Amino acid sequence: MIRKYFKHWAESILGEGIILLEAVDDEVTRQVEIYGETIIWCDRMGQSDDRFMLADQPLSNLGLGPEDEVAESDFEAAWATARGSR
Repeated sequence: MIRKYFKHWAESILGEGIILLEAVDDEVTRQVEIYGETIIWCDRMGQSDDRFMLADQPLSNLGLGPEDEVAESDFEAAWATARGSR
């Protein structure tokens, strides 16, 4: 089981932002989307905003590479903020 973390640019109905992903092997397991002051979390159990869902494509289909990887601590900090535990 290999766990990796990624960050990439995104655009949604809320405008431009970034998405941080946690992937285990080829499956996205958690994600945080940040659009200005709006921060949304998604995981296998649900999401904070029904307009946004956890990525359903394998990581290998998302076109992310080593240059998109971020530290686990960066992802976990964003996840904690999104979940309201600062």
